Amino acid sequence: MSVCRALVTGAETDLGAAVRAHLDNSGARTVGAHSRPCTTTDPVVHADPADARQVRAAVRQATDVMGGLDVLVVAHPLPVVAPLQEQSMAEFWSHIDTTLSGSFYYAQAAAEVMRDAGTGGRIVLTTSKWHVGGRNLSAVATAAGGIVALTKTLTRDFGRFRVGVNAVAVGAVNSEWSVCDAATDAPMPPGGACGSVDQVARVIALLCRHRLGAAVGQIVNVDGGLSRNRV
Repeated sequence: MSVCRALVTGAETDLGAAVRAHLDNSGARTVGAHSRPCTTTDPVVHADPADARQVRAAVRQATDVMGGLDVLVVAHPLPVVAPLQEQSMAEFWSHIDTTLSGSFYYAQAAAEVMRDAGTGGRIVLTTSKWHVGGRNLSAVATAAGGIVALTKTLTRDFGRFRVGVNAVAVGAVNSEWSVCDAATDAPMPPGGACGSVDQVARVIALLCRHRLGAAVGQIVNVDGGLSRNRV
């Protein structure tokens, strides 16, 4: 069996680092994508998620390093949490460009590589459980709702190339994104404790498996059982 080759964006975040570590420990070959230049001995590429040219260059570079691309996982930098009356449009659109536009740019570039190689692949986007909306989360909710819709649309666009797309909606998990839960005074999960990025990473790794086949276009909530919605 060939080694899975995965590009993990947002590798400088808690979630992105956990996903990359889990895939590495599972025998995959990975490259991390950072949103800013950094010094590290690990194989990494750099791209502003809101810059289509930089994203395409990063995907090409990662593909060259690994000799192909089988999996893309998109994690995101920090969210914007602010009262609506105090939030500038620049802040609002900056978050949407980084998360929603970034998800599109990375998925588009990765799917083209997978299509041209004729091997297919899997794409897992990440989003926030606050696609349902929440106080002080106008930018987060707008971007998250867009990623939910994008996931289902990309599944139809990329399916004929044997590229499966799913997303994981994260909430009640100890990470940089915990500020979203705090902003909305979210209750504790039924189990009485928040989850970990390692738990989310294991769910994402499952969705990266090609053998899942028709399990595509789905939004998997990882929030300790708080969600009561179907998406």
